[in-house]
Amino acid sequence: MACRLILIGTGHVFRLGDTIEGIIDREMPDAVAVELDAARAYILETSSNKSRKYSNFLYRILAMTQTIIARKFNVLAGEEMRAALHAARRNNIPLFYIDMNSDDVIRRLWASLSLRKKISFIASLFLIFFIGKKDIENSLEHFEEDAENVFDELEKTFPEIKHILIDERNEFMAEKIRELISMTDKIVAVVGEGHIPGLVPLLECENIHIDVIHLSHLLKK
Repeated sequence: MACRLILIGTGHVFRLGDTIEGIIDREMPDAVAVELDAARAYILETSSNKSRKYSNFLYRILAMTQTIIARKFNVLAGEEMRAALHAARRNNIPLFYIDMNSDDVIRRLWASLSLRKKISFIASLFLIFFIGKKDIENSLEHFEEDAENVFDELEKTFPEIKHILIDERNEFMAEKIRELISMTDKIVAVVGEGHIPGLVPLLECENIHIDVIHLSHLLKK
């Protein structure tokens, strides 16, 4: 019998907590897998991110960017992951952290970028501060319609970011999910929408039935 994988694509800056909890409550899976490592999960659950001292300059900028964008939607960044953790614990569902260690990922990414690319990438992040909600929603729509082209453009400009932030983590998370397949009949996996296009082909096989719930669908609920 094939294991059913419900793959949920989320956005860390949108108000999706109630929707995510509702899906987990309704499906009552054998396992909940989240795009977090243990340290990030602890920070989300204890709200200690307010006082966290990031070890890397790039990590500080990325965290600040997420926080500012989330405020445009009147939500705390990472609310949807926090909700997934809460729903799993409330329903006594085994919880699995399937992402790579975030500090190591960002440290390797920062080290891989040339000085010119570091300046260019940081500048592009600061530009995000000035975009509006509608622009963010339009970007999401464009991504879901043509993710392959979006990633092709990213790879041309910042191949290091595509490889380290997207491709390597997709491979890692896919392997973690595959490890759960032999243990469970139904899994809910909550990951960023940007990982969906890469994860699906990595996981497609005869013993996994994949149902994808895209971010755009969640936002309409």
